[in-house]
Amino acid sequence: MKKILGAISFLSRIPVRTNLKPSEICGDFPAVGYLSGGLYVILIWSWGRSIPAIIVTVFIIYLFFNAFHFDGLLDSADAFMSQKIRERKLEIMKMGNIGPMALIVGTLYMILKVHVIGDISFMGILASTVSSRYAMVFTAYFSRPAKVNGLGNAIFPVKSRHVLHASIYLIPFLFFPKYLFVIFFALISAFLVKFISDRMIGGITGDVLGAIEEISEITGMVLAFYLGLR
Repeated sequence: MKKILGAISFLSRIPVRTNLKPSEICGDFPAVGYLSGGLYVILIWSWGRSIPAIIVTVFIIYLFFNAFHFDGLLDSADAFMSQKIRERKLEIMKMGNIGPMALIVGTLYMILKVHVIGDISFMGILASTVSSRYAMVFTAYFSRPAKVNGLGNAIFPVKSRHVLHASIYLIPFLFFPKYLFVIFFALISAFLVKFISDRMIGGITGDVLGAIEEISEITGMVLAFYLGLR
């Protein structure tokens, strides 16, 4: 339970205090996905699926759970879409300024999320939010840090026992086989981001882990949408 609280503290804005290192709690990252997805479900069930309700729901989720992952996506978009050398790309990610590529990617991302989340099942939402946090652990296990410092570097090394522990959180979806496709393709998209990051900056950073979470989450939701999982 203490490690779950540590994961909540590390991956959300919920005020939970623990003294555990990120490398000790990464196996419980998917638990935060259950919290995020559960809040999505509660808010959508309470307020309905109208566009204004979905926009407010997404805003609340990002306020508590996804804001810094989204920031990582924007920083990664600016860095990876620039024609700079590796060191300059890392500097762009560190600066945190919103450039034109980040603005375009962020806007399109949010439009797509609002569109699909209003028309997929609650299980589709949950499978996406859980698999996206699992993807952070799974891809980090096969990755190396692109720099020697930074928040993302704090979860390394990710050990096999962390991956196995994180995998336990996927067991409930074995009873809903259709949603295993959502999880599988979410992981495929995560490894695509990892591949791009390896080529661009020689590893992954905290921003890239945030981008992995966001890309794998939206991939799962879009797949659930086009598979008709409503």
